[in-house]
Amino acid sequence: MKFTKLENGKYKFKGVDTWNNEMIEGEIIFQPYDVLLKHQWHVLFTYSDHCDIAFFGPTLKECKNWLTN
Repeated sequence: MKFTKLENGKYKFKGVDTWNNEMIEGEIIFQPYDVLLKHQWHVLFTYSDHCDIAFFGPTLKECKNWLTN
């Protein structure tokens, strides 16, 4: 899994899903306002026609761990 910093609070990821060996890509975004502290980071999978929020985490590290484990 490759992670690229786009700007503060926004990262892009691309790699192979460990569950089904398919290519996945998307963004990890920090949302500091109007959310619970444990939901400040969002993992978004991007597809050609829509985006899906797959995971909410309190830290960037936890989101990365969720994607790679």
